Amino acid sequence: MYNYWKKYAYLISTYLRMKPCIFYFSFFLLTPGIVFSSVNLTLTPTIEQQISIRSFHETTELAEIIWTDLTDHFITYYEKGNYKNALLVAQRAYDIADKNFSPNNINTADALLKLGIIKQTLGNLNEAEDYLLKALFILKKQLNPDHPDLAVIMTNLGNVYFESKRPKLSEKYHQQALKIRTNSFNADDPTIAQSTYNLAVLYESQYEYEQAEIFYQQAIRSWSASMGPMHPYVSNALSHLSGVYNKQGKHKKSTGILQRILVLKKSVFGAQHEEVAKTLINLGINYLEQGEYSPASHAYEEALNIAQHVLASSDPQLALLMYTLANIYHTQARIEVQNRTPFETGIIPANNVSIPMDTAQRKTALFAQALPLYKKAVEILDDGENETQSALDVVLTELAILYKEIGNADMAQTIESRITAH
Repeated sequence: MYNYWKKYAYLISTYLRMKPCIFYFSFFLLTPGIVFSSVNLTLTPTIEQQISIRSFHETTELAEIIWTDLTDHFITYYEKGNYKNALLVAQRAYDIADKNFSPNNINTADALLKLGIIKQTLGNLNEAEDYLLKALFILKKQLNPDHPDLAVIMTNLGNVYFESKRPKLSEKYHQQALKIRTNSFNADDPTIAQSTYNLAVLYESQYEYEQAEIFYQQAIRSWSASMGPMHPYVSNALSHLSGVYNKQGKHKKSTGILQRILVLKKSVFGAQHEEVAKTLINLGINYLEQGEYSPASHAYEEALNIAQHVLASSDPQLALLMYTLANIYHTQARIEVQNRTPFETGIIPANNVSIPMDTAQRKTALFAQALPLYKKAVEILDDGENETQSALDVVLTELAILYKEIGNADMAQTIESRITAH
């Protein structure tokens, strides 16, 4: 009997955004298949010419070939995002297993696993749960309680329950998977990191941040040891950990993590890459949350420089980056005004001591940095599209305020009239 379970590897769905967010990995353990030059939903022509599907089970060697072929097709379609054809392959595999194997055969469990995976991906969580529970029932009959293949099904069940907002059941199956893998493999095995990561995401979603922190740290250590510190899994787990630190008010720790991610991504992608820009934005946001405007502006300046190289000059994302950086400069200038000493308020002391000009000069310089960025953002967003109108009004409002602050009342009035007209 061909045992493909030993060949299972990860398929991971990641969702990256420009803002800090919770990333959720759906881990599916599937056979890494050979990529065929032509993939179809039937058996390969040479096999079809030699034997009918009804009698393939008569030869163990042929059964192995057919089952491997179906699994390869499923993975190829799934990895390409062709879920319609992946579903057809999964259904075909189940039909074959139903006709040629006993209900408690390992191949039947595999076919049910495929159906569970694709149904989950398509959002049919109730069906996915049903298929996966049936697969788990079969494996529990065929394998010992600590067999690693059981953890495969349990992991997917944990993910289904996570997505269907049943956290207690999700925790139950992820904990069971972790226990099996801990008993079966050494501490640095990547499948253990998979389970600890899934539990960390679950605990984070339930606001159990201390638990989430512990499990993210375990996943990072394990993946760093088994896959290397530059692996994308490590980077994404670090991003999560940074978010958990922020939610606990541990902003300095979060900053340290983001700086580590920045070094990692620059090493992997080079300095002028969108992944580096995303990390710089997250770092800038982290500084802003701590009221550290100067390092925040430096992070956004570098991110904007990258964006100007990788985005079209008319891209609204570029405008929003410009607006954010301008707003940081603008806010810094306002803080300079609020923090002025009595000597800097314009009130001359009795002894006629001269007023220091440092603060006034800094404020003027910051206004001068903000103004062209606001204006360029307006130019990009003023494209006549309704989708950008609300963002345009926000930028125009700040620009009008800035014109007032630098004494250009006419321009401020013109812009305010434009906003009112909208």
